[in-house]
Amino acid sequence: MNITNKPSFTLINFIFVLIFILGVLVSGFIFYTGDQIVENTRGLITKKLPTYDLLREINNSITEQERFLYEYYATEDEIKFSEHYLQIKQKTHNSLSALFVKFGAIAPLKTTLEQLATLDLISEQFVTNIHSPETNWQLARKQLQKISQIRETVMPELQHLIELTRNNVKRSENSITRGLGQISFFVMFYGFVTLLIVYSVIRAWKAYLLSNANSERLSLFPKRNPNPVISLDIHNQVTYSNPACKRFLEQLGKPSEQATALLATNLDYYQQLVLSDENTDSLLFEYDTGAVYFQCELHWLADQMQWDIHLTDITARRDVEKELEYRATHDPETGLKKRYELEKAVDELSLAKTPFSLGLLEIRSYSQLISRSGLTAASTVVKEVGVSIQHIINGLGADYFEAYRVGEKNFALISVHYLSKPQIEQLIEYIEQKLAATIFHCQYRVKLDFGFACSPEHGANYTELLLSAMAALDKSARSDNKNHVVFTPELGAKLQYQQQLVEDLKTAIDLKQFELYFQPQLCLLNKKIVGAEVLIRWQRNGQWISPAEFIPLAETSGLIVNLGDWILSQACHKARQMFDLGLHDLVIAVNISPIQFARADFLHKVTQVLKEANLPAKHLELEITEGVIIYNEQETIDTIEQLKKLGVKLSIDDFGTGYSSLSYLKKFQIDKLKIDQSFVRHIQTEAADQSIVKTIIELGRNLELKLIAEGVEELEQLSLLKSMGCDEIQGYYFSRPLAENDFIKFVTDYQSEDYRAEKL
Repeated sequence: MNITNKPSFTLINFIFVLIFILGVLVSGFIFYTGDQIVENTRGLITKKLPTYDLLREINNSITEQERFLYEYYATEDEIKFSEHYLQIKQKTHNSLSALFVKFGAIAPLKTTLEQLATLDLISEQFVTNIHSPETNWQLARKQLQKISQIRETVMPELQHLIELTRNNVKRSENSITRGLGQISFFVMFYGFVTLLIVYSVIRAWKAYLLSNANSERLSLFPKRNPNPVISLDIHNQVTYSNPACKRFLEQLGKPSEQATALLATNLDYYQQLVLSDENTDSLLFEYDTGAVYFQCELHWLADQMQWDIHLTDITARRDVEKELEYRATHDPETGLKKRYELEKAVDELSLAKTPFSLGLLEIRSYSQLISRSGLTAASTVVKEVGVSIQHIINGLGADYFEAYRVGEKNFALISVHYLSKPQIEQLIEYIEQKLAATIFHCQYRVKLDFGFACSPEHGANYTELLLSAMAALDKSARSDNKNHVVFTPELGAKLQYQQQLVEDLKTAIDLKQFELYFQPQLCLLNKKIVGAEVLIRWQRNGQWISPAEFIPLAETSGLIVNLGDWILSQACHKARQMFDLGLHDLVIAVNISPIQFARADFLHKVTQVLKEANLPAKHLELEITEGVIIYNEQETIDTIEQLKKLGVKLSIDDFGTGYSSLSYLKKFQIDKLKIDQSFVRHIQTEAADQSIVKTIIELGRNLELKLIAEGVEELEQLSLLKSMGCDEIQGYYFSRPLAENDFIKFVTDYQSEDYRAEKL
């Protein structure tokens, strides 16, 4: 490929000659200007600056002469005067003589010479006067005044000469600076022009090379293009096909001369679209040949009356797009569709007014599976359950059912047909049988909870129907003996009531619409009231709401933290008020929820509340459940140790109903065990309850822990507990929970022996 020619070389040679001429001109100008700068610099250094220095020396010397005469007048030190004065005088005359040589006999120098002669004459007369035995001091002062007048006369003349010399120096300096600036400008100008010319030449050269290269490449493009290129006449007969067409035809198992086999079967449709649109002569579309997926660029060349077709193999891209689409709609672990697809399916069925059923499934005891086998094993079990559910649904008929994964441990089913309650129960039984026959990872046996809702009576859209199914699932999960629930209006009403209760609970927390009640705790050994448990009460719309009803809602809605903080703060302030009233031996026990205890700032909160209430820590007891100390064991140990360092007492509430592990009782610094009322309620009639309570008391004794029984309602219960060695009791037999003022009165009255005897 020929990429050079004679005209281009001629142009380049002309440009280089032009650059050379410009360089000669700029060099000549620099030489001429530099010579002028040298002359100006030489004159400045050899003439003007020395003259300027001589003028300054004369000016200073005259001043020095006057100063020595005044010193001689004051000190009469003839030796010092003679040594310096004559030198200064000689130096002044020498400098003046040099100026006459440089300037000539100009007026200022003549005046200066005359005044210096007078100065010398008066100075000699002054010295003679001072040196005489009888000095005329008045004459000496007049002589000094005359000397000062002479200096004042000479100074303007000298200053005029100094100013003239300074101006000459400045002019020379400006001339030098101007010359250097011109040199710099022309050098920069020459460099810039040179760069500009070189840049233009390079661009022109590059454009020329690219033009030649592009022409060569364009001629090779169709042949070397890895994608098929086909040209058709107006009758769609192939007039050209590149070598790539043959390779794709072999891949498709077609004859090498049958290029039309690569084209879309409905090509004429797209051709009509191009011809009917006056604003375009091309179209981009995609199609599938079965083995290859092509992207087609269709061009109509009107001047040549033919179609130009460029095909691109996008099979790999389409496979990736399909994979991404699948991942966007399907769970990668189980292969089930995701929640968004569930929402789409429910919305489509709802819009079509088609009665159908929605079921939610949840793996029961999933948290125990994680704690026992780990998160990885639990994820494997969930994956296997999802795959099993898909197999079960496929067996029932994929046209009737569709399965989805909607959460970490949750699945969903849609039946496109309405299912009655018996049909739902049959479906659940079938799924359970299949799962029961399957052994999953870690030999785990899976049990599911089911919640079903039907459209349209349980919801007219996805949100309503999902809420209904979730309510049914929640009830099923909370039930110990029932693993499936079908939504009912009664369940919906309960759900609505609970939702409203949560909203009212938020308002009650903000407005502090709660009361604290206190249930006295009695020591069985000395029959003294040693403390009280704080219980919360809430009156809503004139009716008392049971804590058993609103406390679980507060925990599930996340409101328990704010509520618990308020209870703790109020209990400590009330305890301080009681302490100030003389009740110095009371310990106030406050229940702490697991969520509240697990907060990172819980220790800080307790410390802050005690400080604000000014309450000694020994008067506060925190009741925690066994579940609090099972998880995050090390963090719990650290928190309990810090609470003990504060002086706060700690007790285990409802002991015996949870894990009741001896290991944690040894690890944690607990002060008291609280025997749950479920063991006390029938202790006088049930031998099993008696054995359990006795075992707990013996355990506490061995670990040197205090024992308190709650729910004591009868004298016989109290007697049995006392005989077993229980330390303290609380319950309706001794006192029901009391409002603050009633509690204070009860404790005060109880301190009298008559009231105590009557009460016990």
